[in-house]
Order: sequence, then C-alpha cells, then structure tokens
Amino acid sequence: MNKSNLLAVIEDVTEGIYKDYPDLLEKYGERGRQKCREDNEHHIKYLQAAAEMDEEKYFVDYAHWLDGILTSRGMKTEHLVDNFARLKTAFQKMNEDEHSVIYVKMLETAINSLKSE
Repeated sequence: MNKSNLLAVIEDVTEGIYKDYPDLLEKYGERGRQKCREDNEHHIKYLQAAAEMDEEKYFVDYAHWLDGILTSRGMKTEHLVDNFARLKTAFQKMNEDEHSVIYVKMLETAINSLKSE
C-alpha cells in the first residue's frame, strides 16, 4: 500500500471522527485533530508490523495496551473501538489491495477482543 493511500485513510478517519464529534474541536482544538492523525499513523504502523510478521496477536496486544493507557486518562474503550471501526471501513474501500484485506481482519479481531473485555 502506498504512502498516499495511507495518508488518505488517516485523513478520512480523522475527518470522520471530527465530523461526528464536533465537540472534540472545541475541546482540543486543531492540536487535537493533529494528535488524532498521529494516533492513526501509529495504529497503521502497528498493523503493518503485525502483517509483516504474520502475527495478528501483535496488533491485538497493542490494542489492549493502548486501551489501558487511554482509559487511565479518562477515555472509553468505545472511543478506540470507534476509531478502529473507521480504519476498517476506510481499508475496506481499498479492497483491491492485499494489505488492506489483512488490516481489515486484524482490526476486526482487535475490535472483538476489546468488546469482550
């Protein structure tokens, strides 16, 4: 998957979050939007690493580690699940790419695992 496609995914997810939760812009400003982009870059880097290693558990472990950090800071697991679901949808739109199919599967597994806790 090329860099421009990944940047498009990050932008699509970030804009969707801020469209559906306009209070985030009021609360965190433009810095929050940039942080959201950076967070999604990290999510994708972990997806890429897990795919390269053919180790889905690596991404699921990352999801649980991140959830622990976020919930300790007052966020809810639902926020992370929502973000992962948006990533999944964005990757599904690129179904011609073999990596996107792998990422979708890993995101589904992580979402199910987070929901079961």
